[in-house]
Amino acid sequence: MADIQLRFNLDMLALSTSFDRVLDEQGFTDDADQIYALLCEPELFEEAFRTEAMIETPCFVAPSNLITPAHIAYSNFTDCMDDMARNAYETAAAFKPQHILAEIASTALPLDPESKTSLKQSKDQYQRAVKALRAYPFDAMYFTHITNAYDAQCALMGARSIYDGPVMLSYCLDENGKLSSPHTLKDAIALGDEYGADALGITTALPLGRVLELVEEMKEATDKPLIVELVVKSVEQRQFEATDDNPYYVASTMYDAALQLQRAGVQFLRAVGNATPSYTGTLNAVLAGSSVVVK
Repeated sequence: MADIQLRFNLDMLALSTSFDRVLDEQGFTDDADQIYALLCEPELFEEAFRTEAMIETPCFVAPSNLITPAHIAYSNFTDCMDDMARNAYETAAAFKPQHILAEIASTALPLDPESKTSLKQSKDQYQRAVKALRAYPFDAMYFTHITNAYDAQCALMGARSIYDGPVMLSYCLDENGKLSSPHTLKDAIALGDEYGADALGITTALPLGRVLELVEEMKEATDKPLIVELVVKSVEQRQFEATDDNPYYVASTMYDAALQLQRAGVQFLRAVGNATPSYTGTLNAVLAGSSVVVK
């Protein structure tokens, strides 16, 4: 696999879609189910990656998102972190994508920014996850589902204490485009830049027009590569136009989204939530061979 850092701010890249829909269709509805699937039924993820390989998705996001000790303990698993890291890597690497990213979701633990003990415990969670994952040649660590800038700070501090490879981070915004911490998006992006993220972005279900406004806010805070994950709430073939409640109702909505987000300067694009591989296929069709627009 090539060094993804050499492509930062150069090549447009699509990321493989999330496993939410695949897991739900198989009845795996909670965290314990997903960890069980990764440990005992990795072929579920292999089938999803096989489709991503067929549509030539350049960046595979490995199913390692629940690898922090908090998620593992809450799901009543023990001593499985190394097995999770290995299976997450091997299921993706079998298809030889251009890049494999190790996803690490927020611990979702309560966090008191005034407590050194609380901050340290959170940092240690992420540090242990990264330690397990760095045993495998992932191209980058990718923090996701981060809703709080203090949580981002802990994640980045934990990663940077033991890992000098590329680190990416995406903030998950609420329906109003806000974080759960008192930070503005601009301030949160600046904090992520300060604490060592190499690429920064957002995960949102907001309509494209609002997403483009948020991209401009991010560009005011950093010159690092930008990430946008668009959340597909529901695939509705009988819906005839985008609505605020469900703007990405069919895969073809990714065509305009990819074009406009590329023009806005975003490098990494991903469809998540209830997205199907056809969403990623549309992103690939638009982005393949194209360059980042740097303004």
